[in-house]
Amino acid sequence: MPEVVLAHQVDFATWRKASSHFVRAGVLPESIFWQVAQAGQEAAWSAEPAQNPSEPPQGLNLSRRFVGVLAQALQAHDPERFTILYRIVYRLAYAGLALTDTTDPDLLWLRQALAAVRADTLHFREVFSAFTAQGTSDALHCTPEHYILEANSHYCMERNVRPWRVVAPYRRMEWAGGIRFAVGTDTQGDDAAVQWQADGTGIWQGYGLSVLPPQRKDVEAASNLAMLAARAMDCRACALWQPASRTVFGEGPEHAPIMFVGKQPGDQEDLQGRPFVGPAGQLLDRALQDAGLHRDQIYVTNAVKHFHFTWNGNRRLHHKPEAEHVAACHEWLNAERRLIRPALLVMLGATAAQSVLQQPVTISRTRSRLFPLEDQTQGLVTVHPSYLLRLRDEDSKQREYAHFVEDLRLAAGYMMQHRNAEEG
Repeated sequence: MPEVVLAHQVDFATWRKASSHFVRAGVLPESIFWQVAQAGQEAAWSAEPAQNPSEPPQGLNLSRRFVGVLAQALQAHDPERFTILYRIVYRLAYAGLALTDTTDPDLLWLRQALAAVRADTLHFREVFSAFTAQGTSDALHCTPEHYILEANSHYCMERNVRPWRVVAPYRRMEWAGGIRFAVGTDTQGDDAAVQWQADGTGIWQGYGLSVLPPQRKDVEAASNLAMLAARAMDCRACALWQPASRTVFGEGPEHAPIMFVGKQPGDQEDLQGRPFVGPAGQLLDRALQDAGLHRDQIYVTNAVKHFHFTWNGNRRLHHKPEAEHVAACHEWLNAERRLIRPALLVMLGATAAQSVLQQPVTISRTRSRLFPLEDQTQGLVTVHPSYLLRLRDEDSKQREYAHFVEDLRLAAGYMMQHRNAEEG
């Protein structure tokens, strides 16, 4: 009987190579023994001569999408998954299996496995997103129902660029400038004793990644900021996701009284995965302090969640987002407003104001005054702090900075008034 030893629970590369060989050789599904390597074992499988099937396949060409489906299903916590998935591929080659069959037992299992893995993935991403937002620990202990950690390694890396570790019964995973894997607590309970191996080396070169582009209904169904931020990581609504390093979502208290909206993340925000951490963010923090506010009291986000830039040699230069980028991200901004329900929404610059108000805005005409929005929120338009950084002469810088701080004091005063009204 042919035997296949997989390097780990989601060793899709070995499973795929072995399955391709055995299907072409006509080896029956019940003839193969699949197992996951134990300590000290390596991935291995022995080539078998063809068993002369009645109609050997001329070539087994699976679509890229279906190959991704197989990789996702391999994450299911079912010891029979290797055999079932091989049997599906074998039947596609020799038995004319139609993937549209809604009653076939193997395909029913596949659909149920995909649904279970997706649900577990979404739950884990929400938990990891909340862990990232809290920032109080560098280790997340969890117990996923399926073998999903490896497939979410790149999601975790994009969501949280600070050092972190995920510890689960079957696997440990960490990021500190690179992804590494180790055995889980079921195998080794002592963190200090585990042996780590870098992603892309040894056995960690052939697992699938989970990419879950959200639909509008997913955005609308998000019930908290952690869930919303988790779903935003795989957004493909416009082309900016390709050159950018990651989605940069908003951050701050779940029900902050004031919500600040900027234009888009810059170079440092794209690298660090957090809004307003570059030069403009540092200036904003100083102005907030001068106005009697603090970042911990407010929610900060951007109208566009990906960095739009052009290359100038080795430098990435900020490029104004196009109308299509603002429109594509508008549903994320609406969802943030729906969940936070701020008393005051501060729009930093024309792009933010136009995104919120859905009409052209001239900063000089709308600045420095409160006005009602459609959801019982007050609006306030001011300049973006990057505008202050672009000013040349010192007198203009001081004058405009003082004006900016006065706008923020107006926001601070309204927040205090709103808080007193709630307490009264």
